[in-house]
Amino acid sequence: MRRIRSILSNFFCNKKEESFLASLLGFYSTNEIYQRAFIHKSFNQNTNNERLEFLGDVILSFVVSDLLFFDNKEEEGFLSKKRATIVGRKHLNLIAKKIIPETEIKTNLKKIPENIYGNTLEALIGAIYLDKGIHQTRGFIKKHIYKSEFLQQLKDIDYKSKLLALSQKEKIQITYRLERQKGPDHNKEFLVAILVQDKKVAEAKGNSKKEAEQNAAKKAIKIVF
Repeated sequence: MRRIRSILSNFFCNKKEESFLASLLGFYSTNEIYQRAFIHKSFNQNTNNERLEFLGDVILSFVVSDLLFFDNKEEEGFLSKKRATIVGRKHLNLIAKKIIPETEIKTNLKKIPENIYGNTLEALIGAIYLDKGIHQTRGFIKKHIYKSEFLQQLKDIDYKSKLLALSQKEKIQITYRLERQKGPDHNKEFLVAILVQDKKVAEAKGNSKKEAEQNAAKKAIKIVF
């Protein structure tokens, strides 16, 4: 009786996962590679999503670059800045937390760090590419990432760009310096300092170097300007 219950439990659990994936992807697939996309290395050191994450990161950057190139007439500087926001860790984390339930991510960590959500999303992109190719992957990125609801929110808090504009206006030299990084790969902490005319005026922490730079820029704006 216990064995029958276990079989039924696994059956309905698998059906639930398949339903979630089909709804998210927009198509049904029996490819087991999607299961790996949700496995963090803390859950399984040998079978996890790190390689898929690596691939997904490259595919995402390529597809977003391609979309921006044909959708905009602006110069390289604008395109690079726009791409950086779209593929940025903070943006991916926000999207992933909305579309991927915490229960779908396989991990042995007591609390899932923000970056694992974004990493899982990149791994999922890698899985779609391997299973369906670039056309289907492009469709997924365009639907969920390229014009997400969070982009305007992130645009409003681009403190690095604001600091750059202010420093250029006042003819002040701004330099970012990485002071320290520590912690395991899944939960790193970065400390970045901002120097004005070679003098440190602010420093801040973040779970990525870019996040720490944004936080430091926010502080520097208040202190210097």
